[in-house]
Amino acid sequence: FKYASPGGVAAGTWASGNNLNTARYALAGAGTQTASLAFGGDDGSFTGASESYNGSSWTATPSMNVARGFLGGLGTQTLALAFGGSETINRNETEEYNGSWTTSGTLNTARSGLAGAGIQTAGLAFGGSVSPNGETEIYNGSAWTTSPASLNTGRNILGGCGATNTAAIAMGGNPAKAETEIWDGTSWTEVADLNTGRHNIAAAGISTSALAFGGNTGSDSALTESWNGSSWTEVGDLATARRAIAGTGTSTLALAAGGGTPLKNATEEWNAPDLVIKTITTS
Repeated sequence: FKYASPGGVAAGTWASGNNLNTARYALAGAGTQTASLAFGGDDGSFTGASESYNGSSWTATPSMNVARGFLGGLGTQTLALAFGGSETINRNETEEYNGSWTTSGTLNTARSGLAGAGIQTAGLAFGGSVSPNGETEIYNGSAWTTSPASLNTGRNILGGCGATNTAAIAMGGNPAKAETEIWDGTSWTEVADLNTGRHNIAAAGISTSALAFGGNTGSDSALTESWNGSSWTEVGDLATARRAIAGTGTSTLALAAGGGTPLKNATEEWNAPDLVIKTITTS
């Protein structure tokens, strides 16, 4: 017979990495566990600070042109996209990172607390602090186009991730929502809820295999949940409970940076073995 772990979720643990140079929350991230970029956030005031992670330490890189927190981020360490953001006002600025930050086409709907998925030339922005707050926009490498399809559950300070702008997942949101939705390039479909509703949640992975971690359930949370394409399973907690984290990577190799109130500079690395389905012959 064939065997995999219950629920199709591999066991995993968080381990400490080296700290960010600038402690902050409400920042965004892009890239992988060993090649990440963290940018923006709030370190007492909004910042445009940008740092790159090589798997062991963070190095300061050129700052964004517009200082802001609660922004969206996507892409890779060397080809990232920052969009929207700030909590006192809603911003629509978009910047592309290619070793330095360059201004690009603005969002059609200015907003903060939004999420993103995809790559620098094919991005997706969704949710955020507008009304109704389910708006979805698609980026083609230079300009944003508003999609006629919005999230079924409007929300801000939500989590989201995905490899392309045609396959993404959105979860959580304000106030302490558990709803999860999948984007197929045309529309959003509601799927199984998180086990614990929360906002200011971070995410890593793709629409069929994702990790959701941290957030706010009424207080800072360390909860981590793994998505196998059909349901969420609670797995190992973060060592440091916090909200508004930058999350990057995959469901098996993720990175959590910054976040929290008070401000945190902690970095944690998630490692879970890939599931292996074994065939066992019995007689």
